[in-house]
Amino acid sequence: MIRKCIGCGAILQYEEIDKIGYVKEKKYDTALYCERCFKILNYGDFKHINSDGKEYIEIYKNINKTNDLVLFLVDIFNINDSISMINKYINNKVILVITKYDIIPRSVKEDKIKTRIKEYNFNSNIIDIIFVSSNTNYNINLLYEKMLENKTSNNVYLCGNTNAGKSTLINKLIEKYSVNKIKVTTSILPSTTININNIYINENLTLIDTPGFIESNNISNYVSIDLLKKIMPKNEIKPITYQLEEGMSLLIDNLLRIEYVNGEKNSFTFYISNDIMINRINTITNNRGRDLKCHDILVSGNEDVIVNGLCFIKITKKAVLKIYTIDGVLVFKRRSLI
Repeated sequence: MIRKCIGCGAILQYEEIDKIGYVKEKKYDTALYCERCFKILNYGDFKHINSDGKEYIEIYKNINKTNDLVLFLVDIFNINDSISMINKYINNKVILVITKYDIIPRSVKEDKIKTRIKEYNFNSNIIDIIFVSSNTNYNINLLYEKMLENKTSNNVYLCGNTNAGKSTLINKLIEKYSVNKIKVTTSILPSTTININNIYINENLTLIDTPGFIESNNISNYVSIDLLKKIMPKNEIKPITYQLEEGMSLLIDNLLRIEYVNGEKNSFTFYISNDIMINRINTITNNRGRDLKCHDILVSGNEDVIVNGLCFIKITKKAVLKIYTIDGVLVFKRRSLI
């Protein structure tokens, strides 16, 4: 009989220790978790699985063969064109779930962000947008009610990028609505969920967790787990604004260097983990960060500059910038979200 890890969905096996789903042979008949998930849950010991995510695309295409409701999860800290994957891969009814709402300053209202999100060109299959926080229980009851109201069978699929919070949300729904108290595996690193994973919540609902779309240009793929723990916000972000004039520069930890090449006096408001340090530096005499990949960015005003997975920076006026960051990490612009 084929057995699956309830933490990540991998098929359990005891023949190849370096492959996904490995358990010791003597534990095969009784193990609930693969060895990798067991170590994550009990010791915080993460073993990375190399994957570009391409092998999972067929999983999402197969969802279209059902008529089941889909929750598409997006981290509020990482709203970008990846939302367009809904158009590319999913034809079913979709509830767009914006996760980690607790990390955005309380002064920022849902309606304002929702208006910006709607500017992305969605298919008409998105039936609702719901902001949630698994940490504070914000809108969890509302989301549960919407699932029951719109599901076409007991199955509801969860999709989204890695680190969008799918597994954390599932564990919250298990806690609140299920007699089944077994947890799925969560981790801040990519590729935690390996395969489709069916989680029975109650007689009315089974959640189907899917592997996350992997953003190869996200900073999480290029830093150590200790640094990633600093990068990923854990509490409400406290935005910090710098008034910069042409010729000034900022150094953000050892991850980002920003040089203000041309423009009038300008406001740069950082939405970034409270654990990351930002320092003004002398553009001419301080060369720290110049060994990183340089991006020439032209800001039109009232735009955000996003360093994928690290931060976004609201810039109010026109600006010419040089932005240095880790090679492979995407730097792009959007109209200001906040």
